[in-house]
Amino acid sequence: MCHCPACDQPVSRSADACPHCGIPIVGAPLGAGRSGSARSWQMTLLAVFAGVSALCAGGLGIGLALLLPAINNAREAAQKSQSKGHLKQMAVALHNYHDTYTTFPPSGTFSATNIPHHGWQTMILPFVDQVPLYNIIDHSVPWDDPRHRRAFMMPIPGYYNPKLTASADRFSPHGLALSHYAMNSQFGGPNKALKITDILDGTSNTIMVGEVGTGFLAWGDPANVRDPAPGMGAAPDRFGGVYKGGANFTMADGGVRFISDNIDPAVLKALSTPASKENEGPF
Repeated sequence: MCHCPACDQPVSRSADACPHCGIPIVGAPLGAGRSGSARSWQMTLLAVFAGVSALCAGGLGIGLALLLPAINNAREAAQKSQSKGHLKQMAVALHNYHDTYTTFPPSGTFSATNIPHHGWQTMILPFVDQVPLYNIIDHSVPWDDPRHRRAFMMPIPGYYNPKLTASADRFSPHGLALSHYAMNSQFGGPNKALKITDILDGTSNTIMVGEVGTGFLAWGDPANVRDPAPGMGAAPDRFGGVYKGGANFTMADGGVRFISDNIDPAVLKALSTPASKENEGPF
């Protein structure tokens, strides 16, 4: 008799395989048990399993390391596409406002004594499916009047960039809901409302609204404007700073375009003005 090296059960020396576990038997001296062949066999199996596990773990780590950049790029591409959708929605709203009132909204309304009343994103609320919110705002008093506090604490999903998710990016320290988009200050100004016929440079060559990456203002603030002409980047007075390489803008024709950070400054300046009679062509 001998013992099976795998299960340590007694087995006849003449047996070709263990009747208990089926492992082939290679002759072993009587009494060889866990301290002999069985232990060696088990240690070998453990070593093999440990090696395979290590290889799998290492391969998984390498695979994840290779996949992460692609995953991050795909996520940013999806966020950029969604932000373009928000800009398109605002462009349609601005044009529907024009169809209703025969002008685009001014960037903001101000009293005769220069007290800020309401901003362009408040004026287009009925055209971005926010009629109930628009109706509770008293347009005869300033936007920051205490009576308006609850209204302007309401977040508007279409005024948020999907990449900017931190609470500080979405609400001011006082709880006001912020906007991640600003109007071109040269397209609309205080109490200044343009008509399409005023855009002499062509609607496809004039910026209306663009993405901003820092220095966010409340969506109700009439001061929510920036000038594209000085350039783009992550600064409180600039457009851009959200996505690598540039920013999304909606043009006065309603189209949405990605403009590179490296655009010729002269071209960007021309795109910023609605009536300087530049003819920059494609960009």
